[in-house]
Amino acid sequence: MNAKLDIISASQIEALHDATLELLATTGVTINSEEALQILGDAGADVSNSNHVKIPVRLIEEALKNTKKNIILFTREGKPYIHLDGSMSYFGAIPDCPDILDPYNHKRRQTTLTDVSSLTRLVDFLPNLTWIMTTGTIRNIPPLISDRVSFMQAVLNTSKPVGCAINNVESLKSMVEICSIISGGLQKLSSHPFFYCSVEPITPLVHGKDAVEKSLFCAENGIPNVIYSMPMAGATSPATFAGTLVVSNAEFLSHLVIVQLKKPGSPVIYGSMPNIMDMKTSIYPYGSPELGLLTACLTAVSHYYGLPMWGTAGVTDAKVIGTQAGLELMYECILSLQTGADFIHDIGFMDHATMISPELIVLMDEIIDMVKVLMKGIEINKETIALKLIDSVGPGGSYIDELHTLKHFRDFWVPSVLDRSRLVAESSKSTMHCEDLVNEKTKEILENHFPCPLPDDIVKEIQSVEKSWYKEYA
Repeated sequence: MNAKLDIISASQIEALHDATLELLATTGVTINSEEALQILGDAGADVSNSNHVKIPVRLIEEALKNTKKNIILFTREGKPYIHLDGSMSYFGAIPDCPDILDPYNHKRRQTTLTDVSSLTRLVDFLPNLTWIMTTGTIRNIPPLISDRVSFMQAVLNTSKPVGCAINNVESLKSMVEICSIISGGLQKLSSHPFFYCSVEPITPLVHGKDAVEKSLFCAENGIPNVIYSMPMAGATSPATFAGTLVVSNAEFLSHLVIVQLKKPGSPVIYGSMPNIMDMKTSIYPYGSPELGLLTACLTAVSHYYGLPMWGTAGVTDAKVIGTQAGLELMYECILSLQTGADFIHDIGFMDHATMISPELIVLMDEIIDMVKVLMKGIEINKETIALKLIDSVGPGGSYIDELHTLKHFRDFWVPSVLDRSRLVAESSKSTMHCEDLVNEKTKEILENHFPCPLPDDIVKEIQSVEKSWYKEYA
């Protein structure tokens, strides 16, 4: 990817970093985990004030030095698939969501377990989406195991890397158990992970017990882990953007220290979704330009640390597929790619993250493909300049029948859901809207794409584990 955009300067990054170090050493953070407090105290952090911890600069510098810089995620079958090393951006869908916009009747309804498997198959098919988060807050499944049941549908319906919204460390252990069975053991999963975890600090400056426990378990078992916070400027962080960035960075770095003290070299992905609070509605607006701007700033900070960045794109506050959705999706996609976010999530969210849309996912796959043309730039060499060909054709000539054209025309981008058809005035054929083409493609994939299944003996073993979850919470 050649076309890169710098949102903030090196001196501004250093100013944010220095402010973060001062904040952690003087104000500190709250940590609700006895094990983490013990680890920090033994390492020299100030834990004298109960669970309010002040972290010296030395521990942060050691954590950044020890953190694994390049992370590889594998397919379910153990093949290298995603290289988080700063050279590529990878897009993925789709986190848990209570509702879905049904592509067959365009009505909003509650997400079902069948939707989870269908959406997973959809992402498995789309070439520009390279990983998945489980989707669907399944309301007819016991809440304490709904995350695990949703996760099961993901690993059964795609070979791409999988993540999940995870209730607690017990759920995480169950998911790792399933992945270990598929991989052929925990050691193989640790060395060839196709599963990753994600945890959230509680803004401002609090690390909850569940999040820390999950991170400690990931560190112990070599599971890649995204640490991301969601500060809202004017609500849970200062109304100034710089102050919000410092709070978010402090939450990440303090959590990172815990993980690296537990096990140096643990794979961690820098995450943050700083945003504003919409003062008219109090919502977290997923389509706001500030979300893209602030995430781009912290992408620069993450790369300053040499760490991969968990970006955000493919989300909208719109309730329908239309002009607003297209504007917000394209803005986020271009900004994420041009600023170099490595691991870009949330594709498919609508209505400030309360509804998922299969059609939005398909549209975003098209947008990513389009923006990749920009990111590739232009190759300039003797072959592409083609002076001899230009001389041969001469003024007023045509290139349509040249072998050079035959060789290169397939480099042209071809849309799949945008209408470029020729329509003459006398034609009785009606114009196809982009929304109609998106809908047709979405239904075609949902009805016809079925990924390569796991071996029968593996399926039987992991389904046996799944049955035990229901017994546990019966």
